Amino acid sequence: MMNKRIIQLFPILLIAFIVTGFGIYLSGCGTGTVEKKIVEKTFSNGFRLILNENHASPMITSIVMVEAGSKFENDQTNGFTHLLEHLNFDGTATKSRIEINEGIKNHGGYINAFTRKDATTYMILMPSEFIEYGLDVQSDQLFGSIFPEDEFEKERKVVTEEIWMNYDNIGYQADIFTDSVFYAGTPYERTVLGSPKTIEEVSRQAVVDYYKSQYTPDKMLGIAIGDFDPDSMIALYETYFGERERGDAGMQVDVKYEFPAQDSVHYKTAETRVTYLNIAFPAPQHEDADYYAFDMMVNYLGDEETSPLYRELKGGEEPLVQSVSIYLDTKKEFTNLIVSVMTDDPARIDEIINRIKAVLQRMGQSEIDPEELQRFIVKAKVDEYLLEERLHYWGIMKSALLAAGGYDFVAGYVNNLSSVTPEAIKNAAGKYYSDIHYIAAAVVPENVG
Repeated sequence: MMNKRIIQLFPILLIAFIVTGFGIYLSGCGTGTVEKKIVEKTFSNGFRLILNENHASPMITSIVMVEAGSKFENDQTNGFTHLLEHLNFDGTATKSRIEINEGIKNHGGYINAFTRKDATTYMILMPSEFIEYGLDVQSDQLFGSIFPEDEFEKERKVVTEEIWMNYDNIGYQADIFTDSVFYAGTPYERTVLGSPKTIEEVSRQAVVDYYKSQYTPDKMLGIAIGDFDPDSMIALYETYFGERERGDAGMQVDVKYEFPAQDSVHYKTAETRVTYLNIAFPAPQHEDADYYAFDMMVNYLGDEETSPLYRELKGGEEPLVQSVSIYLDTKKEFTNLIVSVMTDDPARIDEIINRIKAVLQRMGQSEIDPEELQRFIVKAKVDEYLLEERLHYWGIMKSALLAAGGYDFVAGYVNNLSSVTPEAIKNAAGKYYSDIHYIAAAVVPENVG
């Protein structure tokens, strides 16, 4: 995504005023609830549609999430979904590659897609007057791609080169190794890109068969946000998505995951000067009420200005790490809390882990200052509301949580933050981390003994 730099003083002051005002509003009204016009519809073929009416600008985004990704593949088909995402921009029975891409742009729109382990997301952003044109293109992509032979070979080469390029990236190698350690024996162990060998050897027919099994309306969730009349939009989606034929069972996935009861650190050597260390700790699933307390705890521990985690790892004259980040890795079936660091000294890995453990255990023993917590809650709410105004970007940022918990989980996120108290964070951390367990993956320099 392109970052826009604001270089004039007036826009800076204006944004500051908006954010500050939003913060005052949220703080003053308690829950910060904003009334939305949400309409839900499930068509007879299983296609699910969420309409979020928003007349802030004359634009509409259509986001369609498909249950397709490395989670739904196997060892023989790993990487098919990502290749398929590329191929779905290369032509249909009625539209050429140029007509798909340039046609949207010529109508003032934006078109893109990306593949994750648990879903593939397609999106368009259109001026509201041209949304039917956009839905026609998007529907044709998802149901009518023909994978021309010459384009298939071209995309095969592009994707293979992308895989090799990522293999040259030590950060990607660390990610692959980490997933193989954290999620061993589950579909989440597989990479999104697959291997060069799989992509080089895959036949066009094998991808077509996978496409037909997974790209069916009953495996899709559509979300429209923007300037529209709900009844008119339902009619359009009925035409372009609701009349498509329902699919069969497709690839079924049964994920069995238990957090390891035995603490362990797994090592891999690589050509690197720094050590990449990722540590996973158990966390509440997204349906659990403690999830939101954990979310705010992560916000608190991830704030470089006040975080005890940052002080523990980066403070003093000889910091233990160069960088640190903390986040919740939220899956449909489970959640882990992940701490990622880079360090110059692999000999201090055990010390780093022990300090992180100590910080998490202390979170279960003392409460965060209420005013400090309120600051993080207000900031999280403001971020959510401002993100909703960025239509298609909302889909990019929320795709992981949508795949894990669905729209209701994402839509209720802001209000659920309001119930988080210092005591709730203390109790949740105490429940999970009084007897703390972890699993860690470390990519270290080759000369480390």
